[in-house]
Amino acid sequence: MTRRTVFTVIVGAMLCAALVTSSVFAKGPGGKPGGETLANNLSVPTIMIGGGFTGVTCGTALVPPTGTPLTGYELAGYYYVQGVSKWQAPCVTATSANARAEWGDNLGGDATLKAGSPIRVELGLMNQVAGPDEITPWVDDISMQGYTVLKLEPSKLDRESAYGTLATAVLNPEGIQTGWTATAEALPARVFDAGVTFSVQNLATEAYVVEPGTNPTAEINATGKVVYGYNLRVTNAGRYEITFVLPSVDITGVDIGTYTTASDGPDTVSLTIVVTGGGGGHGGK
Repeated sequence: MTRRTVFTVIVGAMLCAALVTSSVFAKGPGGKPGGETLANNLSVPTIMIGGGFTGVTCGTALVPPTGTPLTGYELAGYYYVQGVSKWQAPCVTATSANARAEWGDNLGGDATLKAGSPIRVELGLMNQVAGPDEITPWVDDISMQGYTVLKLEPSKLDRESAYGTLATAVLNPEGIQTGWTATAEALPARVFDAGVTFSVQNLATEAYVVEPGTNPTAEINATGKVVYGYNLRVTNAGRYEITFVLPSVDITGVDIGTYTTASDGPDTVSLTIVVTGGGGGHGGK
């Protein structure tokens, strides 16, 4: 087994496992960032391993948005809106994949995270394909198309804002509008592995606050990306390590933290966090 370190982020956090449920996940509902429930559309292409999501039928065809676009949001223009219109990016089934792991932005940013306050923790897996040479052995898979989903009300909290993909007017040769369309883009594909488990350990006491083998909740978030998401809470300050175990995914890299690769067992992705004293307020997004 090889342990590869990109870098370990020391951030404040809290812990005790209050898992987010998700209305679009096969094991329970999906939601906006922060855990608000909403049947979000799959907007980013996804490789499905060992399972899937309620309401998502895998296929290689891009399904364009239904219904009429809406306007009147902080972002100017007309948008097909999550929860109003339906669309779907391609998804395909597989038995294994190569993937680059990315933790939620708040874990590597400037968010102040304290004991006793919830923090949004997310992990995403980006499908990888062979790169051009030894210097770049892996690159993101952009072989499929999807739709870019935007936060339409930037002044609001993530969980309160509407989200949507831009609609463009369709004109006939005489310049008369005949309808609307959404522009598809080549987007890095995501990976969902139904067999993923995780744990959280207090590095000082070596006690687990989330036991190894615990199943995280996977969801389609408000921007249409498949992520593993949960809320974490601890009452005591200290250093904790979050570890994800991926039985069917070969990890090619991580944006922060560390990862291990193994020829005779599952790969892992880990992140060390530091819980600071205090409480109240909000951590994460």
